[in-house]
Amino acid sequence: MGSIEIRKTSTEVENRPSFKLTELQPSQFYISEKKLREINEWFRPEDRSNFEPIPVKLLDRLPVMTDGHTRAVAALLAGLDAVPLVWDADELDWDMYRRCVEECRRRGVSSPADLLGRVISEMEYGEKWDRWCDEMHAEVMNGRTAIREAALTPETVTALIRLSEDWEAEGSCYGYRKNTPADIEGNRIFLAEDGAEIVGYLFGHKAASERASSIMPEGTPFFEVEELYVKPEYRRFGIGRRLFVFAEQAVSKDAEFIMLSTATKNWKAILHFYLEELDMKFWSARLFKKLR
Repeated sequence: MGSIEIRKTSTEVENRPSFKLTELQPSQFYISEKKLREINEWFRPEDRSNFEPIPVKLLDRLPVMTDGHTRAVAALLAGLDAVPLVWDADELDWDMYRRCVEECRRRGVSSPADLLGRVISEMEYGEKWDRWCDEMHAEVMNGRTAIREAALTPETVTALIRLSEDWEAEGSCYGYRKNTPADIEGNRIFLAEDGAEIVGYLFGHKAASERASSIMPEGTPFFEVEELYVKPEYRRFGIGRRLFVFAEQAVSKDAEFIMLSTATKNWKAILHFYLEELDMKFWSARLFKKLR
């Protein structure tokens, strides 16, 4: 479903759903013409042996399709109203799906038959459906993710070290290694939390310039951001930006500047994030080129 993760479903389920296709509630409101064309290349109405069952789950007693919308449209276009279905046994993010179903019904999509007139080009699909998913996902994620400054407790240190282990495993930064308690002690800690789970953090400390530079005189107080990290599944939803802005506001009474260095390998994305989204200014860079 757009940017929402597609899950694997088990077909070894007793008492499969017995609904007709037209009795199912879609959870997306556009169909990609390209995907439909690809399905029509292999789909044979007289032979449904290779037709992957469409996953269904009850939402407030309403049978909702959690995937397989394009296959459902292909089946309806072939004159079918009965195809293999399966109960979706996976744990789903119902906050997301509930929003999708509400939007479908608001747009008059209450059956796969309503999708027959909503087949659009791949470009339109990306602009209309994928973009809507991304914006909805960000809204939901931000609505349930809280940002706060935290005390440096043993539990917080343990959680941050565990996240830094994940960061090290990603290999996204040159020379990054997981933290030790000594790396974290003495810093101000800012957390992004989804319920009781820490899903991102920023930590740093106050310092003063030891000598005059092109941007600040000697002795100028500044806040040095040591690390800013968000779990991969929580990225692209503005959580990193919220962490930075929260920390910026929290330290602004004690610091004239907020500073950081970065060794990320995806420099284009990180410069866009800090320069364009957070309005930081570029000061210096250290580059390299391997010769042999």
